[in-house]
Amino acid sequence: METWNKERIEQANKNLEGAELKGLDLSGIDLKNANLISANLVSVNLSGADLSGAKIYSAKGMRADLHNANFSGASLLKANFSRANFEASNLNDADLMGANLSDAQLMKADLIRAKLVEANFLGANLSGADLSEAKLTGRYQREGYFSRGTNLSKAILVGAKLRNADASGAELPETDCTDADFTDANLSEASFKYACLKSTRFVNAKLGDVDFRGADLTDSDFAGAELVEAKLQGVDLRKVKNISSEELEMAFIDSKTQVPDYIFVNWTSEDTYECRMK
Repeated sequence: METWNKERIEQANKNLEGAELKGLDLSGIDLKNANLISANLVSVNLSGADLSGAKIYSAKGMRADLHNANFSGASLLKANFSRANFEASNLNDADLMGANLSDAQLMKADLIRAKLVEANFLGANLSGADLSEAKLTGRYQREGYFSRGTNLSKAILVGAKLRNADASGAELPETDCTDADFTDANLSEASFKYACLKSTRFVNAKLGDVDFRGADLTDSDFAGAELVEAKLQGVDLRKVKNISSEELEMAFIDSKTQVPDYIFVNWTSEDTYECRMK
């Protein structure tokens, strides 16, 4: 196995495809537009490094230290960075399609316009991260079906921004989205089952067929949000802000749904109802 060090890396003219860089201290290094396809970056220290525009397809970077690194415009297609530290890193316009960032640390990271199609953020911490205009959808498969969106199950998105993000079909069950901002986002068919959505902003968001069952929506803001066929059965909506009777009437509720005191529900049968503002 070839031995790599910082000097040899600099002599490689940024062609590091398949390189064994495990555990190396490469903090602050310039790898802009580098070829790191299938490289071994396990436990590597790339804090403060410039990897903008780099090709990092299928690389292994588990437990790597990448805080304050620049990955803008980089491609991390199907790379494995589980448990890596991306705190305060720049991932704007990066392509993380199919990447594994489960249990990764992404506090205050920038992922504006990032492509996160089919990415796995299970258990990741994205507190304060900016995912505005990011794409978190699924995609059409060869088998002819459309896959689910980004997996954010059990992730932490406290104070995260997802304004204008396309997160249709995204998986967010048991996610902590306290004070997150989904203003103008497309969340159609997303799942927020058992999620913490305290003070979460859904202003003007598209929430058609979203599953909110079991979620805590205390002080969440639904001003202008679309709720066609949203699943709100059994949900406590008493402290929800700005939800309209017209939109609630188009959602799915049941006898266990607790509505805000500013909305009156008239049950016309066991499963049909009319809603109006008091």
